[in-house]
Amino acid sequence: MANDNNNKSALARRHFASLLIIPVLLLVFYALRALADRAVIEQWLPEWDTFVTLGAIMVIERVFTYRYAVSQRHVLARDIASTLVNVYLTYAVTAFIILPGLLLLTEYAFGRPVMVASPEHLGPIWLQVPTVLLIVSFFRYWMHRWQHANEFLWKLHSYHHRVTDLKATNTFVSHPIDYALRNVLVFILLGLVGFYPLALLIALPALAVPGIFSHCGGDVKAGALSRWFVTPEVHRWHHSAVVPEGHRYSCNYSVEFSLWDRLFGTYYVPVKRGQTEQPERIGHPEGLADEPNYIRLVLAPLGLWAPVRWLNRVAGRQRAG
Repeated sequence: MANDNNNKSALARRHFASLLIIPVLLLVFYALRALADRAVIEQWLPEWDTFVTLGAIMVIERVFTYRYAVSQRHVLARDIASTLVNVYLTYAVTAFIILPGLLLLTEYAFGRPVMVASPEHLGPIWLQVPTVLLIVSFFRYWMHRWQHANEFLWKLHSYHHRVTDLKATNTFVSHPIDYALRNVLVFILLGLVGFYPLALLIALPALAVPGIFSHCGGDVKAGALSRWFVTPEVHRWHHSAVVPEGHRYSCNYSVEFSLWDRLFGTYYVPVKRGQTEQPERIGHPEGLADEPNYIRLVLAPLGLWAPVRWLNRVAGRQRAG
C-alpha cells in the first residue's frame, strides 16, 4: 500500500511538473528570442537562440519520455541538413527572389517602399502587436490548409508528414519551398506594411516560439493552454497517421495559436476521463515511409530526382567500363 501511494505521489508530481513546464518554457524561449539580436553571440552565431531552444527541447524529451516515442536516429543527417538550410538559407534566398519585385510594386502603388507613410497611421504599438499576431497566424493557418488541399503543394508538404515522431530534431524538416510559403513569405510581406519596429520586435518571438515547441517529443501536458496554443498535444494530432473522423485532410492546421482551428472547425484534441488522448502512430496518412535522403526530399517533388538517378546510372556504367 505504501508503495502504491508513493507511485501515485510520484506520478502526481510528474504530472504537475509537466503542466508547469510548458508556460514557463514558452516565456523563457520568448525572452530568449526577443533578446537574441542584442546578444554579442549573434554576431558570430546567428540564430543561436533557435539552437538553444532546440537543445532545451531535447533535454525535455529525455526527461519526460513519451510512451509512443519512435527513434529518429536513422534520419538524423537528413534532419540536420534540412534544419541548416531552412534556418540559414531559405529566408535569404526567398527574400532575394521576391523582395525586389515586391519593392517595385509598392513603390509603383504607393510611391514609397512601404504601404503606409508613417507607423503612426496603423495605430499605437499596443494595437499593432495583436494586429501582427492575428495577421500572421491567420495567413499561416490558411496557407497550411492549402498545402494539404492542393496536389502540388501537398507533394512538397507531405515530406514533413512522413516523419514517424515529433522531435526537436525534425522541427525544420520541410522542403525549402514548402517552408518558405508557410514560414517566410508572410514575414516578408509584413515588412512592407510599415509597422513600428518595436511592435514587430514584441510580436515576432510570440509567433516563432510555439511553432518550434509544438514539435517537442516529450510527454508534456498543457492542460487548458492546448485550447489556445499549438502545444505538442495539439500538433501530434495534425501528424497522426490516421486522419480523425470528420476531417478531410488533417486537423489542427494552426502554427502557433489554436484560435483559427476552433473558429473554422478544424480543432481536434479528444479528452477521455479528463486526460488528453494522443494518436498511437504518427506518419504519412497514406503510409509512405520517411525519406532519409535530403537531396531526394528536395528534388523529387519538382520532378528532378529521376534525371539525377539516370545520370548516376550512366556515370556508374562509364566507371565500370
